[in-house]
Amino acid sequence: MAENDPRQEKGRLTRVWMAGVPVRDLDAALEFYMEVLGLELRRRDGNWAELGPGEPMGKVALYVPREGERQPGGVSGVVFSCDSMYDLHRRLVDEGVVFKVKPERQPWGGLMAAFLDPDGNELMVLEHPERYRK
Repeated sequence: MAENDPRQEKGRLTRVWMAGVPVRDLDAALEFYMEVLGLELRRRDGNWAELGPGEPMGKVALYVPREGERQPGGVSGVVFSCDSMYDLHRRLVDEGVVFKVKPERQPWGGLMAAFLDPDGNELMVLEHPERYRK
């Protein structure tokens, strides 16, 4: 960024705080996200639950949508990272998870895959070990 770039001042976006995923049944979704994917429940309030690390950023929020809100199914926009794509793929397939895109090497050097949660929400996962070493 240039020296006088306004994005260097206060009032800029700093990180993704949370990504919401609509689900039909919160209890069933929590079982999948916690037991199969291994995410930790951090907060639950009615038809809303937050899963992820203890820090305040980077969580997945599961919610039962109201009429007129985005319904379950389709591309969620959630992209996870992992430490071993092939091990994750094998473990999730053993758990019965359906992959829309099996692990594939990408032109940028990392691996990418896409799988479905029980509500048909598409979740992506990347393995890109060099990304955060820079």
